[in-house]
This record gives sequence, structure tokens and C-alpha cells, in this order.
Amino acid sequence: MSVDISTSDYLAIRNIAFEWSESYDHKDWTRLHNILAPSIQLDFRALRGELHENLTPDEYVAILQRKNLLGDPRLKTQHLLGGSKWEVLSDGQVQVDHQIRVAHQRYKTEELTEVLNKGHGLGVTQHVYKKIDGAWLITRVAPSLNWFEFDLFGTLTPPEDE
Repeated sequence: MSVDISTSDYLAIRNIAFEWSESYDHKDWTRLHNILAPSIQLDFRALRGELHENLTPDEYVAILQRKNLLGDPRLKTQHLLGGSKWEVLSDGQVQVDHQIRVAHQRYKTEELTEVLNKGHGLGVTQHVYKKIDGAWLITRVAPSLNWFEFDLFGTLTPPEDE
């Protein structure tokens, strides 16, 4: 397992990870789109979801915009990244396992005054980053859940979907 990486590449990847978490939390789909490779794998199987392979950035964003994920304006989140484990897979390709705590809180209305439900997930999200035309981009996102607090999966189900 190689971990040799330049400081500039390390900082660029850390910045991409920050942009990833902030784009999710602010529902900033353009910001998210800008850090995705032309082909992305999204593996939600550990979260009772599906494996999506060879997604375009538009397809990836469309999945995240669904109401049962991040698309509901009544759902607020914080994807907080902690420690990370790095592995250079090849020249220009790095896998990083980020510790993550994701707080979820769903409100009754878009005025965000009354909390309807909350649930928080704790685990690891694996990202693979690839340098394409001189820029680091995400090619894989695979979260895994170690444990959760409160009603995580209920929080991810909008009331009208029950």
C-alpha cells in the first residue's frame, strides 16, 4: 500500500472532500457537479440503497436530488468528515476512507420551525479520486454505516412517502 503523495495533490483532494460535504449540506448541485468525474460509481448498498455504476455527473446529482435523499428542502444535514486513511491506487488515482458523521434533521415545513424527525449516521465514506486533465475529481463514493442514532431511516422517508 503506497501512501506517497505530493503536498499539492493532498491539499487538492482534501479541498475536493470539503466541497463534497458542503455541496451535499447546502444542496448546491452545481458545486457538486464540478467535482465529479465524467464516470462515477455511487454505492448506497450499505444504506439500504443500490449500486449505481458509470453515472454521469448529471445522473449522480439527480439521484442525490431525490426527496428521500437530499432533495427535500425540509431536510437539513451536516456531513462532517473526520480522520482519513489514504492509499495511492495508481499514478493519479487515490482512495481515501473518511470517517463521517452525518446529522439529519427533517422539519415539518419549509419554514424550518418544527422538527419532525432526526437521525444521525456514523461510519466511513470511501471516495476514489482521479486526476483528470490536471484536476482531481471524484470517481467513487461508497458510504458504510457503523451505527446510527435516533431514527435515521425514518428521517430519510418524507412523511408523504410513508
